[in-house]
Amino acid sequence: MQVTSKDPTLKVVSMTRFHFVAGLPKSGARQFTKLLGQNPKFCVSSDSPAERLVDAVCNGADTSGQPFSDIDARTHAALLRSTLDAAHHARGIDAVVVDNNPKWLSHITTLGAIFPLSRFVILVREPERIAAEIAEDAGEAQSPTSLMSLTGEIGRPILQLQSALDGPAAARMLLIDYDRMLQDAEQVFQATYSFLREPMFKHDFRTLAGTAKAAVMPAAKQARRFWLPGGQAAARSQIPAQPIWRRNQSSAATMLLS
Repeated sequence: MQVTSKDPTLKVVSMTRFHFVAGLPKSGARQFTKLLGQNPKFCVSSDSPAERLVDAVCNGADTSGQPFSDIDARTHAALLRSTLDAAHHARGIDAVVVDNNPKWLSHITTLGAIFPLSRFVILVREPERIAAEIAEDAGEAQSPTSLMSLTGEIGRPILQLQSALDGPAAARMLLIDYDRMLQDAEQVFQATYSFLREPMFKHDFRTLAGTAKAAVMPAAKQARRFWLPGGQAAARSQIPAQPIWRRNQSSAATMLLS
């Protein structure tokens, strides 16, 4: 897009590249985003109102009688672009915006259509490891059936991820396994910069050292924390032998798995 206006605000809007980070629970998306924030060129956030605003615009367009329900598709797309611009209005003129929110998983197709240069970085992790950490944080065993249900804490984002992997923006998705990031952070970030089409930046990965040690947990110990107590073996999770990102060989997404 060529900007002929002398208004510097318009130039910032046209020049800004927006990228989105999302992830399954306990998969390191916030850690990943914080590391990217060491690069002064990136305007990063894990707490911006961007997703809430985008969701409000999308819901308003889908609900009859709402202020956005009668606008045409081009106006709706322009409104979404301006919403992201407003959420990150304090960025520099040459900044690259990286917004982290797990709920971006449900918006990948929409965002991919209105931001053709955007990229999506998705942090994933083996579901049983996620469940074990959720149980650890809760201090009690968790129901795998509940966690893996279609509306569950693990099941819902996996379903959204599966839809995105089969969607039109799949080629612009980079999946990073949490354990791979901990074990080989430098190569993971080199691949990330190449994927984002940005020059490499020297990061300090020392903050990951303690995390890597804490993340190591024997599989048997994970299982004890995951299954329900009291011998309720019938309530086992529906987790398949391999998660969707390992089974979906036909997806156009780039994957860095352990």
